[in-house]
Amino acid sequence: MQILVISNDKKIINTVSCPLDIADCVTNVYNDSRDPLDILSTVCLANPAILVIDDDFLEPQTSHILSSIKKIMQKIAVIFVTSDTNIELGREVSQLGVYYYALKPLENDAMIDALKSIILLKSKVQY
Repeated sequence: MQILVISNDKKIINTVSCPLDIADCVTNVYNDSRDPLDILSTVCLANPAILVIDDDFLEPQTSHILSSIKKIMQKIAVIFVTSDTNIELGREVSQLGVYYYALKPLENDAMIDALKSIILLKSKVQY
């Protein structure tokens, strides 16, 4: 199962890249550009099962980018990570179908549990 991380945060990258014991996962990291078209193109080409998106890397365009991705790839599981505690951001993003919403600083165990949960869910669903 492929996981794509859009972030330049080393803690997020290291946490997601750690070996998960329930599935063979390949983790790719994208942090080359903040251009929405580059990101959308990368996500579509990679076709990951799970997308970990860092709001702090993409703001203020994160919601727009995420909305575009979800329109094209409805079945993609999204983990949204941010340091913004604004409740409006939470409301806006949850309407886009985010599986897990995490506030920084990240708890490694919580992120790994969320990944494992999504992997188990995705492995049970037939495409």
